[in-house]
Amino acid sequence: MKDLEGKVVLVSGVGPGLGRAVADRALARGANVVLGDIAPHRLGEIADELDPSGRRVVWAECDITDDDSCRELVARGSERFHGIDALVNVAAFDTVFGSLMNSAFDEWDPTIEVNVKGTLRMTRAAVPALKARGRGSIVIISSVGFIKPPTNAPHQLAYASSKGALMTAMRYLAAELGPDGIRVNTVTPGWKLGPVLEGYLRSVAEEQGVEYGTVLEPIKSSLALRELATDYDVGEAALFLCSEQSRLITGQNIHVDGGEIFG
Repeated sequence: MKDLEGKVVLVSGVGPGLGRAVADRALARGANVVLGDIAPHRLGEIADELDPSGRRVVWAECDITDDDSCRELVARGSERFHGIDALVNVAAFDTVFGSLMNSAFDEWDPTIEVNVKGTLRMTRAAVPALKARGRGSIVIISSVGFIKPPTNAPHQLAYASSKGALMTAMRYLAAELGPDGIRVNTVTPGWKLGPVLEGYLRSVAEEQGVEYGTVLEPIKSSLALRELATDYDVGEAALFLCSEQSRLITGQNIHVDGGEIFG
């Protein structure tokens, strides 16, 4: 399916998991891709893997907590591909664990700075380029954790709160940017098989002295579909929201969680 043929998709936060999957599927669907990440060595490697020819991918180091860095990434993509049609906000910080009573609020600052302010900085930087196209799409990656606290994983109240804030921001942005032809939506994953989750589950299995599958199966059995989404499943949903197939969808949230929300 080449439903993004001729489009330019900017992806922020292109690590080895979801960001890479979004970029990979965008290329498969015909788009040219602009990649941004705070780790340039990793970013360059991923860009070379995705497009060895270098014709359809351009990348630049980007710190989404810095306005100039965000604007430079948009400018890099706009200059190379003559515009930007869609932005997928993947970049996030999620290493602060704890509940209300056992976490310090000052430890929340990087999470809020990256996930909320950083996502909005990146979005604000992209808006002029999207307006210049006459229409465009912004997708924000959320998390089911802001709706349904985990029962079998460490609490991440800071992370969940930041994603809840972005859900509210998405609806405000959809109303604000709609008159300019810019749609804004979120995709909400739950348990998601990829390098991050697999690494976590394997460490849990090792700590408990059990097989990896022993840790994985209870999670799968808690889902309505008895199957975990992958980074690619989430990426496909995000790119659907970037395509003309969703041209009248804005201010909406798509769950890609195998029915975790019903568990």
